[in-house]
Amino acid sequence: MKPNTIAWVITGGGAHLRECVSVLEYVKKRFGLKVTLFLTKWGYEVSRIFGVLPRLRSISPGGYYEEFLVGDEGMYYVGRVNVGRYKALIIAPATANTIAKMVYGVADTVATALFAQAGKSSIPTIVLPTDIPNEEGYVVTETPCYVDRAVCSTANCNACQLISQCPAKAIEIVDNLPRINLSKCIGCALCEKICPKVVKCWEKIKLAPRPVDLENINKLTKMKDVIVVKNPWEIAEKIEVVLSRS
Repeated sequence: MKPNTIAWVITGGGAHLRECVSVLEYVKKRFGLKVTLFLTKWGYEVSRIFGVLPRLRSISPGGYYEEFLVGDEGMYYVGRVNVGRYKALIIAPATANTIAKMVYGVADTVATALFAQAGKSSIPTIVLPTDIPNEEGYVVTETPCYVDRAVCSTANCNACQLISQCPAKAIEIVDNLPRINLSKCIGCALCEKICPKVVKCWEKIKLAPRPVDLENINKLTKMKDVIVVKNPWEIAEKIEVVLSRS
């Protein structure tokens, strides 16, 4: 019996990212899936900053149809969509930039190229936009780890434990106070455990969606074989429906 295979694309948005990885882990086990992971360049960088790279590599450890592909590496595998090797394409989270390109037919990244070929091949595509508003009308996203320098300035520490204990050497002193260098951070959140009053990780923030992004999401919902979801766990429901039809 052939295994169920899906392609999952991660673009460079932090909104819903950590929860999407939890959904990925769940659907792989629940439905016995093989998952090919495609990450855009910034999808990879944001996944590193948000600390989910080890989990993603566990989901797609590199076997057949379980490749872990970053940026242009994934372009070599786009043709699998055309020959029906995947039951579904999932793009989650999908940034506003990615959504705009998908709506207007631009296919210049692995995410948008896969979307274009899925449309030509009648492969169901499930999309979770980062900028889809909640019931209150806001977009909810998360911050990576950061140092609250205003609080840190009042701590009067003799020596900064963050600097000595960060495994990625991502804590730097800038203007006499520590700062996390996100180009080095691996999102382990150890710094928050060491100094919870000063370091904040995955803080929820509310943003007002731009009208143009809402317009593009609305256009996406009207496209053939495209399913737009509002939250990560809705993806699991839609995958179950797609698999039941195949």
